[in-house]
Amino acid sequence: MAKKFKYNWKEFTLRAAYKGTPEKLFKMWTDPKKLNKWFLTDADIELKKGGKYMFKWAIGAVENGKVLEVRRNSLFRFTFAGCKVEVKFSKAGKECIVTLRQYDIPAGEEHKVGTHMSCQLGWTFFFTNLKSVLETGRDLREFDQKHLKEGTVFY
Repeated sequence: MAKKFKYNWKEFTLRAAYKGTPEKLFKMWTDPKKLNKWFLTDADIELKKGGKYMFKWAIGAVENGKVLEVRRNSLFRFTFAGCKVEVKFSKAGKECIVTLRQYDIPAGEEHKVGTHMSCQLGWTFFFTNLKSVLETGRDLREFDQKHLKEGTVFY
C-alpha cells in the first residue's frame, strides 16, 4: 500500500545559487535602489529589528510590514502577506546561496491558493529575475501600462 503524502501548506522554501558574495546579495535584498532593479518599483526599509518597510510593485500593489531580524550579509527576516519570510545568504565557492522560507502561512482553504501558491509563484519569478538581472543585466518584468491596466498580472 502506497504511503499517503501530506503536503505542508503552512510554509515553503526556495533556494538558488547566484554569482556574487553574500554581501552583494544581501544588498540586493535590503537596499531600496537595488530592490527596484529586480523586485519592486519603490521601496523603503528601516533595516533594523522592529523597523518598518514598504514594498511597491509595478501593478500598484503595496505591502507594508515589519523587519523581524537582520544579521548583516547573512539573514533578513520580515513579515509579509500575513506570514513571515526569512532570507538567508551563504557563501558557496564563487557563488552565494540564497534560501527563502515563507512560514506561518495561515490555515484555511483560501490561503492554499491565495497565499501559499501565489507567494511561491511570485517568489519563484523574482528569484529568476534576480538571476537574470545579475547575470545578463536583463529585467524580465513587464512595465507596459496597457497590459497592467487590462488586469493581467505581470510582475
